[in-house]
Amino acid sequence: MIAALVLAAGLGTRMGASKPLLDIDGAPALARVLAAIDAAGVAPVVVVLGRDADAIGAGVDLAGRTLVRNPCPECGLSSSLALGLDAAPAACQGALIFHADMPFVLARTVQAVEAAGRAGARLAAPSFGGRRGFPVYIARTCFETLRAGLDGDSGARAFLRQNAADLRLVAVGDPGCVIDLDSPSDLAMRPKEAAWTTSA
Repeated sequence: MIAALVLAAGLGTRMGASKPLLDIDGAPALARVLAAIDAAGVAPVVVVLGRDADAIGAGVDLAGRTLVRNPCPECGLSSSLALGLDAAPAACQGALIFHADMPFVLARTVQAVEAAGRAGARLAAPSFGGRRGFPVYIARTCFETLRAGLDGDSGARAFLRQNAADLRLVAVGDPGCVIDLDSPSDLAMRPKEAAWTTSA
């Protein structure tokens, strides 16, 4: 079993709004991320929420997900990642890390990275245009070391850099895996396909 950990506790300071609730073609950004996870057949799903947890719960269907509330989202992304790792079922062989502000990733990309994990990769991530994207797969054997080094807003970045030799990059034709929405101007970066769907 490979779990999905969705980090959705960010403060959205630069965006000026709750990023998980950003309207993307009629659906909240977090709902689109969850739709891609569901279409890829990945379960269980852990969602780490922050101060806007109640609003997110009212705007996004979170039924069947394991919900974790970060009491200190201002402590940075690493605090949410640590909570997500702690909430991952003991039986899972690893986890796919998602961000609620990356709503364009496709289900086939999720499946490709998951397959790399099932095939024995300790670390895996999609690659588009020479850039590493998300979701990132982390084997359970890495959880303890990763968690011990988490700090501030860097998430798993330092850990992945230090363990680059173990990182399997999976080339995908999915620009959505490298597009994150940090500020209002980033909304213009959305893929231009006429019928863009998370299940494509």
